[in-house]
This record gives sequence, structure tokens and C-alpha cells, in this order.
Amino acid sequence: MNHPIVGLIAAVVLAIGVVELHLWLPAIQSVSPLLISIGVGILVSHILPARCKEPLAPGLNIAKGSILRVAIVLYGFNITLQALSQVGIYGLFSAVTMVSVILFVGIWAGTKLFKLDKEQAILVAVGSAICGAAAVAAMEPIIKAKPHKVITAISTVVVFGTLSMLLMPLVFQFFDINEAQYGLWVGVSVHEVAQVVVAGDSVSSNAAHMAVLEKMLRVVLLVPVLLTFAVWMRQKSKGSDKESGDNKVSVPWFAFLFIGAIIINSLNWIPDDVTTAFTAAATYLLCIAMTALGMLTHISVIKQGGAKAFALAALLFVSLFITGYLLAQFA
Repeated sequence: MNHPIVGLIAAVVLAIGVVELHLWLPAIQSVSPLLISIGVGILVSHILPARCKEPLAPGLNIAKGSILRVAIVLYGFNITLQALSQVGIYGLFSAVTMVSVILFVGIWAGTKLFKLDKEQAILVAVGSAICGAAAVAAMEPIIKAKPHKVITAISTVVVFGTLSMLLMPLVFQFFDINEAQYGLWVGVSVHEVAQVVVAGDSVSSNAAHMAVLEKMLRVVLLVPVLLTFAVWMRQKSKGSDKESGDNKVSVPWFAFLFIGAIIINSLNWIPDDVTTAFTAAATYLLCIAMTALGMLTHISVIKQGGAKAFALAALLFVSLFITGYLLAQFA
């Protein structure tokens, strides 16, 4: 039976189990449920025999595609335009500068210095530049990357994002910056939103507030980045697919809906308990998509470009740290 419902049910059941376990087991609450979902998916992929995995594939592809896009849209209900305006023009400048620098360095160094293929370099760069696993997953349908490349990129940003989260509060005392400057530094430098909250709150609630607002600006920049790469892929396909007549590139409609969710949330049209439910739903749906990615991947494939991808992520980690500090100096 190759009906999509089979794979969908498998991904949903596993993801719900991960989220519930994450909520009730304090020992793993410091680890992103997205990362745990990927790990569970890979484990299942290795346990199941090939004849059992084949019927799951159609549903798993839907989970890592359409369900992921819905999750990104719902994620927009975490953000309001009023909150973003608090960081000011320099905050916007800092976010745009950091995203631009990391994307350029990541794609150039990934392809030229570390000899990665362009898709892998883009995924690592986007994850480091914008918002970690969510950005990597959102980019996957745009550049049509294979699941193992997505998981490799997510693994790198989780590792170095965690390192940033732990390191920055420790080094804060050695730098001549105030709490607001530190918050900006964290907001433009740390990979995941949850990691930003921890790194900021380790110094003060004011630092955490500034860090989260700055981070949200980086998250919003995911939309123009996705659109830019969608246009690039369309231009690229015009030449390579002309003979086959297939030059279609999916327009990232979910990017526009993401912005729409932010605007609706800013207008206070929806009760707080509903937006809270949307945020919770986004977490579940992201975990479903990550579980599906894991179930479609074998660890042997990840090893092929793993070392080079981690080397690139290490370079971007250093670039984020230094560039973020320089931007904070003028805040």
C-alpha cells in the first residue's frame, strides 16, 4: 500500500511522541525538539527494512514539503511589526548586514574553499545567517535539495548555535559593551531563536528582550532571501531545462503568507490564545517535517559531505561572532 496517508501517519505519530516527551522530560528540554525529531527519524530509517520504507515515501515527501510550508506560515504569528520597530533603523541595518555577509561568505567559501556543491553551501549559509533549522528547511523546496543535505546543514547550525549560546554569556564580561549592545550582538549572531533567548537571558531580561527583537528581524529577512533564490533558480532552469520543456520553479507562496501572518498578528485581530495555539501547531508541524526528513535519510549519505559542511559552519560561526561584535560596538 503506497497511499500517502501511511507515511503521513508514521511521521505524525513519531513527531507527536517527540514533542510530548520533550515537554514532560526535563533532561532533554535543552535540546531542540526539531533535532530530536530528525534523530528519531534517522533511527527509524535504519531500523525498518527497505520493503517497509518504500510505502512510507509518498506521505513522508508530503510531510517534508506541504506540511513544512504551513509550519513556516504559522511561525509568523510569533512576530509583530510593533515589536520589530523597537530595534530602530540601526537594528534593521545590523540584521541586513549580518545576513548579507554570512550568505556571501558561506556560499563563496563553501563552493570555492571547501569544494561543497552549491546546494549544500547555500543550506549551511542560510541556516547560519537567518534562523537555523527553520531557514534550512524553508530553503529546501526552493533549491530542491536532497534530504541528507538538509539534515547535514541542520546538524551544523544546531552544533554551532549551541556553542554560541554557551560561549557568549561567558565572554560578555570581557568585552566593553553594555547589556543592550550585548543583546544586539546575540540577536545578530546566534543561530536559533530558542538559543537567542537562553544566551540573552543569561545576562539579563533587558538583554534577552533586545536579542529576541533583533533575531526576529533576521527571521523576517528569510522572505526576501527565499524570493531571491526562487528567482535565481528560475533563471538557472531556463537554460538547463529548456530542451525538456520543464522550467517550472515553485514560487514560495508560503513566504508571502508568512508576512501576512505577521501583519495579521500585528493588527490584534486574533485572540492571544489562538496565536498561542498557532505557535504550538507550528512546533508540531515542524517536528513532523523533520521526522519525515530523517526517515528519508541514511547516515551513510550524510558522511559524504559532513566534514566539509562542518568546516564551513565553523568558519561562519567565527564570522558571526566577530561581525556581530563589531556591529554591537556602534549600537
